[in-house]
Amino acid sequence: MMHRQEIYRSRYLAGCVKRYSTWPMLQPQTVGHHAWRVACIFVEVFGMPRAEVLYHCLHHDSGELWAGDLPFGVKARLPALKDAMREAEEIGYQQLELKLPELSHVELIKCKICDLLEMHETGEYEMKLGNTYGEPIMRDTMYAAQRLAGEHCFSKYVNDWLGRRGSKL
Repeated sequence: MMHRQEIYRSRYLAGCVKRYSTWPMLQPQTVGHHAWRVACIFVEVFGMPRAEVLYHCLHHDSGELWAGDLPFGVKARLPALKDAMREAEEIGYQQLELKLPELSHVELIKCKICDLLEMHETGEYEMKLGNTYGEPIMRDTMYAAQRLAGEHCFSKYVNDWLGRRGSKL
């Protein structure tokens, strides 16, 4: 007999959680696919980081197996929900017996920028597939990444990456 606790302890299943559950998408995406691209984009934008940074990129959303995935922007608009989700994701990490490594403030900012760039890339691919619902994803996350990068003097890195890809609105 399968018990819920067995599922919540599965790091494999943590990567299978579906993203964009409230948004019309042509190409489904999982937390595993997203996390892999965040790690790749980190290397593409900022160069090879410490192993702990890559581990963080690969597991930053693993707690969503227990907590679920909220749509982009919801946490920003509802700070109380952001705090509750942080607590729920922490329970998810505990269920997985997973501890994210300690990163510097700068490393965490870079990871967040790459998280936003991955969502931008996903929206861009949805647009290329003909899904015009990808445009707000592409636009909103690109602006958020550029704003965050600008606040921390990383604009050149982000704009260079976007330029190499030919990203535009």
